[in-house]
Amino acid sequence: MSPDRVPEDTQDSAGTASGRAYDSLASRYDSLLLDNPVLAHSANVSLGLVKKTMASCKLLLEIGCGTGRETLELARQGKTIVACDPSKDSLAVLQQKARHRGLSERILTRNLTASTVARLVDEFGRHAFDGAFASFSLSYESDLAAVPGQVWNLLKPGAPFLCSIFNRICMSEIVLLAPLLVPRRALRRLEGWTELPVDRHSVVVRSYTPGQVRRIFTPRFSLCGVWAIPAIIPPHYLHLLVRLSGPLRPSWEEFDRRLNHRWPFQYLGSHTCYQFRATE
Repeated sequence: MSPDRVPEDTQDSAGTASGRAYDSLASRYDSLLLDNPVLAHSANVSLGLVKKTMASCKLLLEIGCGTGRETLELARQGKTIVACDPSKDSLAVLQQKARHRGLSERILTRNLTASTVARLVDEFGRHAFDGAFASFSLSYESDLAAVPGQVWNLLKPGAPFLCSIFNRICMSEIVLLAPLLVPRRALRRLEGWTELPVDRHSVVVRSYTPGQVRRIFTPRFSLCGVWAIPAIIPPHYLHLLVRLSGPLRPSWEEFDRRLNHRWPFQYLGSHTCYQFRATE
């Protein structure tokens, strides 16, 4: 099997598989996020980048909203968000939270994957959105190359697009796991795809190098910034190491924030966050 090839039976059903997996997790996802210190740190870093990048935008497209951590924050700031996700149960949780917080009028949910957002053109028109973001969701797509054109068609010229994508090389993963004689887990993402356990399910996640991502998004988008999420903190499944750091954890997280946009750390994290701008 070639490095970038995934099993054929997983390619066409990627959106359905991830939606079904997160359906089973939707009611517990928020508590899991709080319980895992790496997921919590990554979510906070992502939220900060999204808020900063979308500060001047009014109508936003969100791809892979999940249960709405970022959606609700942006709606609270007065923005209108069209929040898309393949998990119907996650969207139901988001709708319930939006009603509870009085934000329902600012959040429009749609049961769509990244590769099907083109359907929104019929509803909102071409180049209608001021900005778009996809936090940790695009790596579930079987064909990332199908996404840029659809997103570009929905964005106004010059509008920002922020996305976090599973990185091909994670230095902390390699450094921490290789000495423990489990190089397969540490190097698995180098093959271009891996299976991620989600509750009782398993979904395929694809990894990309920064060079691959840039080529896929050119010429529809120009690259404006790159961050690692996280940079020097290990991936979420190694969260026990972060817990064991005890009182050193806040300093570790702060150091991670200081390094996540600096070379070479920005290219060596578990996920890489790319800030693009739609070309005119």
